[in-house]
Amino acid sequence: MTSPHTIDTVPTPNPDALMFKLQETLIPVGTYEFKAAAHAADAPLPRRIFDIAGVTTVLVAPRFVTVSKDADRPWPALVPSIKDAIRDFLDSGDMAVPEEGIAPDVPTDALSRKVLDLLDEFIRPAIAQDGGDIIFLGIEDGVVLVRLIGACGTCPSSTATLAMGVERMLLEELPELRGVRQVAD
Repeated sequence: MTSPHTIDTVPTPNPDALMFKLQETLIPVGTYEFKAAAHAADAPLPRRIFDIAGVTTVLVAPRFVTVSKDADRPWPALVPSIKDAIRDFLDSGDMAVPEEGIAPDVPTDALSRKVLDLLDEFIRPAIAQDGGDIIFLGIEDGVVLVRLIGACGTCPSSTATLAMGVERMLLEELPELRGVRQVAD
């Protein structure tokens, strides 16, 4: 019997990452990236996807999953297995990630809250369309520290996304800032 769950495959600017869009909500808020099967031991959905040979990263968002693969693996060989893993997960009734992992950090200072509000309202929706997310890590000497994850984390155009999109908007809206810097894991 075929599962009733519709999963749309959406290309991203990163040729080694695909977004799998769903109608169902996987998690209530946030975005969770798993860079190795060992990190997904307590996360049922990523764990299932990592069982597929060639998968290198799994990002779980409220209504999509972005999967990155080894450069030498063709997508046509992986997509059916990934969709099956997602459907099996949806039929299981499990949580996508551990419930204790679903608690966003809220900054306490006014400038950080303004930055986070701008990221949430303008930047995150655009980045999510490409299968990724941006994580706000704080502000250091007027420089906003962020990490691009999902398809955007390893995308060849991520530097342009930061400079021409994120930094330009933040500096325009918040002149007290000096720049934006990508922080590696």
